[in-house]
Amino acid sequence: MPLSSRPLHVTFVCSGNICRSPMGEVILTRLLDEAGLSDRVIVSSSGVGDWHVGEPADPRTVDVLAAHGYDGSTHRASEFDPAQFDDIDLVLASDEGHVQRLRRLARTREHQDKIRLVREFDAAAVAAGTLETSDPWYGDGEHFRRCFTEVEAACQGILEHVRGRLEMERR
Repeated sequence: MPLSSRPLHVTFVCSGNICRSPMGEVILTRLLDEAGLSDRVIVSSSGVGDWHVGEPADPRTVDVLAAHGYDGSTHRASEFDPAQFDDIDLVLASDEGHVQRLRRLARTREHQDKIRLVREFDAAAVAAGTLETSDPWYGDGEHFRRCFTEVEAACQGILEHVRGRLEMERR
């Protein structure tokens, strides 16, 4: 289905869908809502593994989101389904390991071209050459705060990217 006749679909992917990718989903969803674009964009998230399917986000993720005014309490983890590639327009991987895993799951070059790193959309991260999102799983609250900061900065750039794609579709 052509993009102009359906909402743009952006998905975040991390390991188990309980830390990094839920942050992206929650933050971008709110940014799109505030920008008046929520009716034109679907945001989702998943993990490359099935370890946490059906579980809520890590309590530390929910806490750091809440500390910044976001609600991650309703999130439930899911595993990335390669059949979704046809319906997803942008697949945002947390780190290079996820990129490689997703590329192996992609059936076509078109599917592979949809895969990007989350932090590719943060100009400061690009300039510093730090494109992987820090994995807070084995860390403490400070690790989750750092991860949140990285994801939130990238989401600002993702919002601008999405705006640009939507504008191109209108032409």
